[in-house]
Amino acid sequence: MKTVKEIVGSGKLGDIYYVQTGGGRRRGMPGGTFIRKDLAGAGAMADIGCYSLDMALNALGYPNPLSVTASISNHFGTSPTYHKEADQFDVEDFGAAFIRLEGGIALDFKISWAMHMDTLGATQFLGKDGGLKVTPAGSGPWSGVWDGGVGSITLFHDVLGRLSETSIPVEQHQLDIFYEKVRDFVVAIKENKPAPIPSKQILKNQAIIDGIFQSAEIRREVEILLPEV
Repeated sequence: MKTVKEIVGSGKLGDIYYVQTGGGRRRGMPGGTFIRKDLAGAGAMADIGCYSLDMALNALGYPNPLSVTASISNHFGTSPTYHKEADQFDVEDFGAAFIRLEGGIALDFKISWAMHMDTLGATQFLGKDGGLKVTPAGSGPWSGVWDGGVGSITLFHDVLGRLSETSIPVEQHQLDIFYEKVRDFVVAIKENKPAPIPSKQILKNQAIIDGIFQSAEIRREVEILLPEV
């Protein structure tokens, strides 16, 4: 993730005008508290969608979101054919959104717990001088979502007028990612250090998800209003 942010921030891509992110599992729906709106608040968006948004927004320097138009559904979760707790399933298992960000950037976002497809595509950053394709790490049903690490990074650019592709090496660390996240948070509390993730970033991420549900309900574009911190 740090490498992706470094490349995007280096200016190698030029001005970024479009980003595609998200992911999906062919079959990967949880049960229990995850599928109850009164307990989870949301489904796939809150479970795995927040990671996809964070991955892209972090690389861009977390620009302010301006507006969003979106659609959500739960065709698989509410079907006994695909979920054994279909009668209790009242959150979304799929969502797609078009988000406008400051700086003239369009963010194309989609997420899915279940679908008849192997992948919803890699994360892509399109700039005036180059493009960046990033794939998530992992294998099996979890290979298409951003709740793990980075699998590959490829830079698309022109060299001496020729179409070129450069593979960026990805360092593989044998770390428990979730343990490291919790540890950093606990250390920040115990030692009175700044939070590892600024609260403003979290609010922007969640404001987008909230805007997605608002837009999906009224079936039109909505303005994203950020609360004061």
